[in-house]
Amino acid sequence: MKKYFKKQSHFYLFLSSIIFLSSCANKKNIVYFQQKIDNINSSSYLSESIQKNDILNINVSALDITSIAPFLENNSTTNNNADQRLIDGYKVNSEGEINLPIIGKIKVEGLTTSNAGKKIEDELSKKIINPVVNVTLLTYRITILGEVNNPGTLTLYNQKINLIQAIGLAGDMTIFGKRKKIKIIREKNGVSTKKIIDITKSDFFDSEYYYLKNNDIIYVEPSFAKVKNSGYIGQISNVATIFSLITSIILLSRN
Repeated sequence: MKKYFKKQSHFYLFLSSIIFLSSCANKKNIVYFQQKIDNINSSSYLSESIQKNDILNINVSALDITSIAPFLENNSTTNNNADQRLIDGYKVNSEGEINLPIIGKIKVEGLTTSNAGKKIEDELSKKIINPVVNVTLLTYRITILGEVNNPGTLTLYNQKINLIQAIGLAGDMTIFGKRKKIKIIREKNGVSTKKIIDITKSDFFDSEYYYLKNNDIIYVEPSFAKVKNSGYIGQISNVATIFSLITSIILLSRN
């Protein structure tokens, strides 16, 4: 009988060790940038193209302020309320155009904000002396979901943002987030594409998905440990309870 209990104690000690070790996080699955990083290729950043339904902030200046008075009345940069900024901006219509004071409708779809500014300057130059135009997107949003501390939609006024910065703005990934399997969903010309990013490797710095685009969706997938722990069987304390119950049944059946 003593030999039986001795074998049983060895068995449960071995089983407990397996459960404990399986619950330990693997460092390789947690640490960012495990490979050597030489230089980040900033050429992978492509300026954002204006699309239909975008809302633009257009700031116009000139030596003769009276000549640009209509723009000053609609200048959203003087308003700090985010919702009001969107109302005061210029919406790109279904034809890819915006309707501006002084020059009327002008097509901007497909242009970068800097190119759109130059195009508007050229048109205004026909009626105003030396205008300077600055165009920015007011509807620049990134959505980040899954295993981050503060999931949600971010409204950004800096149009050059990368994946790591977005994760930082979301409060960083939780310990359960898969560093090797971050999904980025991007829509272009009405077609959605999905890309899996592994941020433990350095090659993602050269990816076209390193810099984010307007309306990108980032999803940080939960690890197997998180999925397992979300269920009753997966919790270590519950596993121990179940084994204890099985042991009691076996011992009682032998008596």
